[in-house]
Amino acid sequence: MASLRFASRGALVAALVGLAVSLAPAAVFAIGEEITDVRILDNQRTEETTVRSIAGVNIGDTLESDTLDVVRERLNTTGLFSDVNVWWEPHGSGVRINISVKDKFPWAPVPTASWSANNKSFGLLFVHGNLFGRGKQLLIGGRIAQIDSGAVLAYRDPSLFGTWMYWQLQGVIQRQIIPEYVSSSDILPGASLGNPIEFRETRLFSYGFEPAFGVAWFRRIKTQVAWHLEKWDYFGVQSDEPATQTPLAVKATGVGTSGYGRAMLSFDFRAREFSVMTGQALSGTFDYGARAFGGDFNWWKAGAAWEQGIRFFRTHNLVYAGGAVIGHDLPFWNENTAGGTSLRGYLGQQFRGDTQLWGKAEYHFPLFSIGSLDFRGLTFYDAQAIWYRETPPGIRTFDPASNSYYLVRSTTDQRSFLLPFSSGFSWHENFHHDVGVGLRFFLRSVAVPLVGVDFGYGIQADHWQFIIVVGA
Repeated sequence: MASLRFASRGALVAALVGLAVSLAPAAVFAIGEEITDVRILDNQRTEETTVRSIAGVNIGDTLESDTLDVVRERLNTTGLFSDVNVWWEPHGSGVRINISVKDKFPWAPVPTASWSANNKSFGLLFVHGNLFGRGKQLLIGGRIAQIDSGAVLAYRDPSLFGTWMYWQLQGVIQRQIIPEYVSSSDILPGASLGNPIEFRETRLFSYGFEPAFGVAWFRRIKTQVAWHLEKWDYFGVQSDEPATQTPLAVKATGVGTSGYGRAMLSFDFRAREFSVMTGQALSGTFDYGARAFGGDFNWWKAGAAWEQGIRFFRTHNLVYAGGAVIGHDLPFWNENTAGGTSLRGYLGQQFRGDTQLWGKAEYHFPLFSIGSLDFRGLTFYDAQAIWYRETPPGIRTFDPASNSYYLVRSTTDQRSFLLPFSSGFSWHENFHHDVGVGLRFFLRSVAVPLVGVDFGYGIQADHWQFIIVVGA
């Protein structure tokens, strides 16, 4: 009887062990196995070699605990596929990795539009994200706007000869009507943060191009160099007083050719799965303008930025970012600006300077979905500190048309500033922030957010601004 009880107990233990083994994650038993085959399935528009290159997994590699997740993340992040599935199965002396991808429609005419208090625009973009089935990218587009109209033609090869090197080329044509505002009654009576007064508009036309070459080291670390050459001139009157359209004798800037070199370093560990972004990115840029690059102006500008995305409850997303930009003798069109989409409780380009600190935080959450269309809400906080570090050397000049004095900088461009000119940082005058809510609409079959709507409350201005952006 005792031996029978012992045998029964042994059978029970064996059964429990067998059940535990059968319920354990199968992938555990594949970790450390050699990958003996990689199979690509269901791709119709994307070349198999392109899928393999993006996946970055090869025969002879060892299956690690995160291999499948890494491959899935790489493929989703490209924006080429509407659905990605990755799994393993036994194969010979090791395992086979199966990668099933469903291609997104590779091209689309994308209408773009925006509406804000001082800048309304409409445009059309033609985007092809998978030329020749090899992930090459082409963009052609243009827009008409109150402040910044223009057209662009760009081509990008993200993998030159199948390597981690890439190159891109873009050409641009721009027509800008650049506003300048006063937000202090100490300078112009009646001006305030909630009621800024536009004292000058400058009309500029430009055309140019920018070739760039880079290396995506280990996919996530990128170094890039670029050369930007752009010719600037006036159209219509040069600068005028916007209320009366009276031409001003003192121009905001001189014109000429802007040529500069750019160096960029970025560490991008972000991943995107439909409308949710996770991971972090750090980037730094340095622009140097000089005659050696074909330009008429000498200046420099350096910047750094950080962004972090955290997922909550599978579909909730906290995104926060910050950065700093500092420049010296910046041309008028390269100055730092804040307002509009970067500071949503204020007018577009309401603030200007050569030095800028900024930060933002957004919490995105799902509302509902209709088919592949996701409706998401968000709350946000924006903060910007922007100012001119020091008063530049120059000449005090009187403009009889506006009955105002200007400081004309003693540089090639003769950039001018309305007097009294405030330099140096002041919390009261140079720090601005806002809070607000918004909506986002994402279509999974097209790799662009379709519509964004934001209501921003400028805290110092005690005023709401409303911004709509349609398309990229």
